[in-house]
Amino acid sequence: MKSRLLLMAFVSCTLFSCTKEYNCVCGSDGGEPYVYIISANNIDDAITECSPPGSDCEIED
Repeated sequence: MKSRLLLMAFVSCTLFSCTKEYNCVCGSDGGEPYVYIISANNIDDAITECSPPGSDCEIED
């Protein structure tokens, strides 16, 4: 039982620590841009979430 609990705790920590936060910047062509934070497993997932087709948003470098 104790080993199962430790294994579950390890897996949970591993899964949640894999995400990283990325800044998504919208409307940077004029005025103040709107910035919000996206949590994603990798840069490709962040780009997909931040920049849907027709959007003026992009991941900040």
